[in-house]
Amino acid sequence: MPDPQIKTIIFDLGNVLVDVNYRNFTDAMGWDYETFMTFYNSSFFREFEIGKRTEDEFFMKLNEYIPLKEEDKQRYRNNIGKTFPLRPRTWSMVHWLKRHYQVILFSNTNSLDFDAVDKAIELRRVIRSAYVSYAQGFAKPAPEAYEKVKELFMINPENTLFVDDRSENVEAALNAGWHAEVVEDENKLFEVFKKYHIN
Repeated sequence: MPDPQIKTIIFDLGNVLVDVNYRNFTDAMGWDYETFMTFYNSSFFREFEIGKRTEDEFFMKLNEYIPLKEEDKQRYRNNIGKTFPLRPRTWSMVHWLKRHYQVILFSNTNSLDFDAVDKAIELRRVIRSAYVSYAQGFAKPAPEAYEKVKELFMINPENTLFVDDRSENVEAALNAGWHAEVVEDENKLFEVFKKYHIN
């Protein structure tokens, strides 16, 4: 039986608060989607997500996959937000939840993606407690990331619910003593809220 006394709700970002569709971005840039995704799935990109690589190094590496023009760095910043369409129903719920619960963002992301989402929806203003991997140096599902969230925001695992679209991240949260659920889509997220008496 789920604990009805949830006091902290921790959200993943991509495919939970916003959708993720890099094809929207590559179409806007006029780039080949498969080529960009090869770069996205590289070990370099993962290093960028935990702050081991700078934005300048990011564009230098990307240039090895997709030859860049001088203006492409700014075009990248202007267009990357198209990857992350907002889920309005979920975002509206977040505004309500933060009046009644401690709401935290826990995301594997990089500075370019995060800044783009923030610019579009004022993410930092709405969710002021955020763990983003590029700033903290550890990414889910590393146990260190969960421990850092606990320390930073002084959460009680027994009263914490975490939602994420990846099963390995949810399993790590369960191992940390949190309540945690995989959410495949927006409807599943609201089913989870109902399950835990969050309404």
